[in-house]
Amino acid sequence: MIISINMKADTKKRRFKLLFKKSAKQEEKKKIQISLASLKNMVKTKEQEDILKLIEHETIPSVRDAWIDYFLEKTKRSKYKFNH
Repeated sequence: MIISINMKADTKKRRFKLLFKKSAKQEEKKKIQISLASLKNMVKTKEQEDILKLIEHETIPSVRDAWIDYFLEKTKRSKYKFNH
C-alpha cells in the first residue's frame, strides 16, 4: 500500500515539473546567443577566433562549456600580454 501511495506522489510531481519546465533547446539557444555575442567582442587574436569557431559549431553542451572556459582563459592571458 505504501508503495502505491509513493508512486502516485512521484507521478504527480513529474507532471507538475513538466508544466513549468522550459524547453531545453530554447534555454540553450538563449545562452548561446548571449555568450557568442559577448565572446565575439573579446576576440583579439587568430587563436581566439579559431576557438570561437569551435564554440559556435559544438553541439554537445558540456564540450561547448569547456571550450568557452578555455577561450576565457586564453583571453585573460592575452589581456595581460597587451597591457604590459
